[in-house]
Amino acid sequence: MTYAAKIICDSVSPFGHRLTTFEVTFPRIVLAEFNTHRTASRNSASSRAIPVEKRISMIQSAPFVPAAFGKNQKGMQATETLTGDDDARARAAWLAARDDAIRHARTLAKIGVHKQLANRLIEPFSWHTVIVTGTEWENHFALRCHPNAQDEIRIPTELMRDLHHTSVPTRLGPDEWHLPFIFPEDRAELGQPDLVKISTAGSGRI
Repeated sequence: MTYAAKIICDSVSPFGHRLTTFEVTFPRIVLAEFNTHRTASRNSASSRAIPVEKRISMIQSAPFVPAAFGKNQKGMQATETLTGDDDARARAAWLAARDDAIRHARTLAKIGVHKQLANRLIEPFSWHTVIVTGTEWENHFALRCHPNAQDEIRIPTELMRDLHHTSVPTRLGPDEWHLPFIFPEDRAELGQPDLVKISTAGSGRI
């Protein structure tokens, strides 16, 4: 896995209010920062739902590793990055920490500890997917696309911003709803109650 964003549904109400639903993938380590934006509704993939060995396989084949390791300094943002041998040593240490976390997660699983706890040890090395819907995005983009934002949240937010600024939303009629994961053929064949159920199920199944 890697950074990714796509628009699942983009609508404009009869009153001109735009509502956009994204599917976004970013490192699990910045989920808390992503969730601080209270103007959006969201649903996330859960560590409680994925078997330990499946989660381990995911971070063995495609772990999250920072693209750059910032040099330690005062303040919240690193202005310089490690290079050469220092960068290589940092990457080796990061992957060694992943391997240690995997070993301990497996130990907990063998003891009989539920995945809702065993999987927590390996979250820092995981990618995370979120379905997020909102009407007010510009403040989110201004904060998280800023050069001083942490790279791990800035990169996916820039993907979201670029999509949002180029997407053409669908104008809804008075009786139509914003329904992610619903296709035109679904609207032609099914009634509104069934469409709502399918959209809700799709938004929860990540």
